[in-house]
Amino acid sequence: MESMLALLLALASVPFQLSRGQSLQVNPPEPEVAVAMGTSLRITCSMSCDKGVARVHWRGLDTSLGSVQTLPGSSILSVRGMLSDTGTPVCVGSCGSRSFQHSVKILVYAFPDQLVVSPEFLVPGQDQIVSCTAHNIWPADPNSVSFALLLGEQRLEGAQALEPEQEEETQEADGTPLFRMTQRWLLPSLGTPAPPALHCQVTMQLPKLVLTHRREIPASIVALWIGSLVLGLLALAFLAYRLRKCYRSGPRPDTSSCTLL
Repeated sequence: MESMLALLLALASVPFQLSRGQSLQVNPPEPEVAVAMGTSLRITCSMSCDKGVARVHWRGLDTSLGSVQTLPGSSILSVRGMLSDTGTPVCVGSCGSRSFQHSVKILVYAFPDQLVVSPEFLVPGQDQIVSCTAHNIWPADPNSVSFALLLGEQRLEGAQALEPEQEEETQEADGTPLFRMTQRWLLPSLGTPAPPALHCQVTMQLPKLVLTHRREIPASIVALWIGSLVLGLLALAFLAYRLRKCYRSGPRPDTSSCTLL
């Protein structure tokens, strides 16, 4: 019984002894990495052997342009921030007869602060269509990019979202297209006075990264002036009513008991 137990303990220790010092170390360690277009990123893959020097290299993507630097026991992949860098490279390492691999999903994105809203001003008292367009973005995926029309920090109630539009806009040097995405809403009459402003918000959600841009759609200055004038007239009418009520009791009322509010 004791000999059997000793044998089981010995077998249990074999994988640890074989793998000790023989695993790939990748930095950054995340399995998915988002890289802004035009920025660079270095992904280092290394491995150590108990005996000898490990052989490590990257494969996948286009590694023929000097984007990979291989050293004894390590390999460095340089991502140039081009949309063509999107993909899943694999780091392969070997130590003696044992080999390991580790894949990293790279997503290069474009999300500049280039929002255009229409109309320039909100007009109260009538139905209207509000649009919001995000230019030069990638990926142009409804699962990644979302639009919202906000009143303050809350979504505007009663706004009807129309069918979104997507159109190719420009192309990068490598031939990869960028897109513009447009969302329109049908707004019911906002009433008088109109709210000071609405905001169009566009959000791009990527692995461990959320980006947001926002544009204001202000109310018409004339509409705001009319709204303020209406409120002023209502306030004056209320004060006049209170004063009339106060002095209606007789020619010499007790004014000390009269309050305007």
